[in-house]
Amino acid sequence: MSYMLPMSFERLLVGLIVALAAAYVAWSVMPQRWRLRVVTRLAAFPPTAAPAARLLQRWRTAQGCAGCAPDRRSGERSAADRATGLAMAAASALATLFFATTPGAAQAQAQAQTPAQSRAGARPTAYAVVDDTGARVPMAGPARRIVSLSPGATELLFSAGAGDRIVATITGADEPAAARRIERIGDANALVFPRLRELKPDVVVVWKDLVAPGILESLAKMKLPVYTVTLRRFEDLPRSVRRLGVLAGTTAAAEKEAGVIERKVAALPPRAAAPKQRVYYMMLDSPLYTVGSRHLVDDAILRCGGRNIFDDIDFPAPIVEFKDIRERNPEVIVMTAPPVTARGWRERWQPFKEVAAVRDARVFAFQDPRLDRMGPSAIGAVEGLCATLARGRR
Repeated sequence: MSYMLPMSFERLLVGLIVALAAAYVAWSVMPQRWRLRVVTRLAAFPPTAAPAARLLQRWRTAQGCAGCAPDRRSGERSAADRATGLAMAAASALATLFFATTPGAAQAQAQAQTPAQSRAGARPTAYAVVDDTGARVPMAGPARRIVSLSPGATELLFSAGAGDRIVATITGADEPAAARRIERIGDANALVFPRLRELKPDVVVVWKDLVAPGILESLAKMKLPVYTVTLRRFEDLPRSVRRLGVLAGTTAAAEKEAGVIERKVAALPPRAAAPKQRVYYMMLDSPLYTVGSRHLVDDAILRCGGRNIFDDIDFPAPIVEFKDIRERNPEVIVMTAPPVTARGWRERWQPFKEVAAVRDARVFAFQDPRLDRMGPSAIGAVEGLCATLARGRR
């Protein structure tokens, strides 16, 4: 007599094998920037959040300009890289199939989401504010409990007089000093959602395109009001502070600080009418992160007499390809990294003499987290960036 597997288990096993094979093939042929998008999405999915977050962190802190020589290295992948991607795909497939084939588990999952959804669904909407994107955010009244999912947004909230309303934020939100005492519930790619529910925020403040899409989807399912911050120029800072003052009901404090910020912005160098110095702002080497037109660094470069070579990308921090950098041929490369890391990046640029900045030894280290964070303190970092770019004109 042969032993027959139960139908549900057999279906689960076959489905898992098929999913693993498909995931392996897809991961093997996928470009690096697509892999990053997949892992970012998986970081917001509970069964795969931990390994995905670890892989994202490894990418961000990696040494060596892996993307700087695609003609020699783009086909290389370590066994650990493949194994990590395969493990995450397997976990995702297993969890999906488990809930699909187990009625009790699916029912329990639905029941677990019901309290938060029903609570949020009953939220009154008598008070509405408009965020930086022009979207209306319906609320019951001024926000008393705020979760900020961006270091820059956290700094802006403090400027608006709402720092004491922030009940949680994310890693990297360390300006002003008082922000360091606020509870952390994750980063821009993965959150501790059970803790987020426990905090019962009135609103969640995010930065447009700097938070994982999966997190936004989860916030929508939880029916939490989401307020979006976005900046393009330094003149947007005081306007954003005023709007956040309306959100938190701290308009008097926000108006006062907005006036201070306006005076500081007015004292900045004017934008160059016809910038000639082509600048590549290097935020990470693998993948190659830079800044687009929706980042204050782009405006700062203009005020320093340069032009961001990726100013045609309407995104705060896009991932680019090495071939695009080479084609746009920057005259100055600014590496925003600690000295030791920047030294390694500079060495990896040396073989590429066809790039003007490398040929003319204009690859400079510059690190000021105030600019990357994009809060009001970024105004004070412009002078240092201008001094760095001036070195490339000597």
